[in-house]
Amino acid sequence: MERKILIAGSDDHGGIYPASAYTETEDGRGVADFLTAIREGRCTMHGAGGTPLAASHSLYNNLRQFIGSKVAGAKSSSLLGKAFSRFMEGEDPTEFSWTDKLGFLAEGIASGKIFELAKPANASLWKQFSTTFSGSEIKSLLARETEGIVEPERRAFVIANFFINQLAFRFFTTFIQQISSGNIIEAIQDISVLLPILAPLAPYVYAFRSQAPDRRWLTEVSTALTGDKPDGLRNRKRAWFTDTLEDVNGVANTIRKLTAACVAQGSDLTVVTSRSTITITGIPIKNLAPVGEFELPEYELQKLSFPPILQMIDYIQREGFTELIISTPGPIGLTALLAGKILGLRTSGIYHTDFPQYVRILTDDNFLETLTWSFMKWFYEQLDLLYVNSEGYRRAWIDRGIRPERIRILPRGLDTTLFTPTRRDPEFWQQHGIPRDKTVLLYVGRVSKEKDLDIIVQAWSKLGRNGTALAFVGDGPYLKELRTLVPDAAFTGYLAGVELARAYASSDVFLFPSTTDTFGNVILEALASGIPCVVSDQGGPKDLIEHGKTGFITHALDAEDFSKRVQQLSEDPNLRQAMSAEAHRTVQDRDWSEAARMFWAMSDD
Repeated sequence: MERKILIAGSDDHGGIYPASAYTETEDGRGVADFLTAIREGRCTMHGAGGTPLAASHSLYNNLRQFIGSKVAGAKSSSLLGKAFSRFMEGEDPTEFSWTDKLGFLAEGIASGKIFELAKPANASLWKQFSTTFSGSEIKSLLARETEGIVEPERRAFVIANFFINQLAFRFFTTFIQQISSGNIIEAIQDISVLLPILAPLAPYVYAFRSQAPDRRWLTEVSTALTGDKPDGLRNRKRAWFTDTLEDVNGVANTIRKLTAACVAQGSDLTVVTSRSTITITGIPIKNLAPVGEFELPEYELQKLSFPPILQMIDYIQREGFTELIISTPGPIGLTALLAGKILGLRTSGIYHTDFPQYVRILTDDNFLETLTWSFMKWFYEQLDLLYVNSEGYRRAWIDRGIRPERIRILPRGLDTTLFTPTRRDPEFWQQHGIPRDKTVLLYVGRVSKEKDLDIIVQAWSKLGRNGTALAFVGDGPYLKELRTLVPDAAFTGYLAGVELARAYASSDVFLFPSTTDTFGNVILEALASGIPCVVSDQGGPKDLIEHGKTGFITHALDAEDFSKRVQQLSEDPNLRQAMSAEAHRTVQDRDWSEAARMFWAMSDD
């Protein structure tokens, strides 16, 4: 019978980490005794195992040796040699004395290589490089980034990523500006410059990939040999990636509520994001400082971050996550997808937002809408599992080529103790200028064009104003224009907690004409508060309404049909009362704890 004996080795490929890990046996008189002890299993392992950063540092060291011995003019006194040496020591490779700089200049003139920088393409890249890193502020920021880090390989890693991230962000923001101006070709040309910039990071990418365990293969082997899967291969530790967390939207609300419920049940779940500031508390959050932030074109007040890509991959690798959950296909979501591919981890995604519809409404550009669909399809095809918010969207993604077995309906919960008809307060709307005897028509959500609020405006103009009042809860880029369109409406701004619950319960009809929402948390909150809803037949909200029982489903973007149903509810208090009772009853079994249990179990193994 064969025995498997575990031994340790330094796995040092660059000659800079000799014997960092080693195997020790009992005292022996020579090599023969040492090997005999190993064969008999009388040995122990000591030291530290290799890491992706150590492996990549070794690769860089080999590259330095190769350049020093093979490339003409790359002696240690040259610019490249000096910079490389400082980098390997974990120091800023751009910091040189005046003597060094004069020597580099003389060498460049003598060899003629300095004139290579005068070429247009090189001059552009060099200008970006020199502009970015010559300032004292950048150098101070780099000093803060490396402060307290002792290991040369980690200091080098932080330095390399710092320089590349700063350059990449500069070109990326230029790309966004070109897209905003409609210069698609120029935008592609600008972003293509990133490829040579990212090339020096290849050793890190290779090291992360080569040291990632093949979890699928190990699972198959373990199951075949033992009939079971060891705990180390089970899907027990998950990270949830999002570009939005503190914003006022359904995506952020779902992430916070579902994460809190999962953690309360003992699940190991961490939300990972990259924002300049985070004030959310009560859930595990890892916030990696962004390289920079930028506003989305045509989507005011919504900022995205450019994350430190390799630092995020390094964090995932060191923490030992077993699944990456991706909520948004933005920069952070793309980084998580890249990490999953490099580290061989399971990835799942959530289709929260109908971005192609947003693009169509905000830009009125068919080409950009098609381009967005192509990107979204590519993105979600890369995932192992796709969560959608409704049966309608499940069928839509099947029609677009995603296999049915890879699609799940995302469980959603509701705080039924907060949103309840008992919160009704006859005095609430009087604070906002609405008399007590008025039938209040309410909208809650982001005040922006993609919510199709013009349908409410048109419907309001068709309704008889006697006996009804219009109210908006929320904020957004369309608010100023909306105030001018319906100056007689009440606007509360953003509300939360008990105040939001009182606003719901104190209203009579909920209006939500949006065709872009894939779910609609506000619909559940309105139903729980006992308010019948009028919604569109396009998007996710229609799946939450029983037509004629808890509200009405109207033709998408049809102001005539929408206003007719709103008027029907406004003029018939008995119908409103019947629908109110049914609406409240239908959502009482929704609970965040149960949603969390189902969500965790869907990808458990």
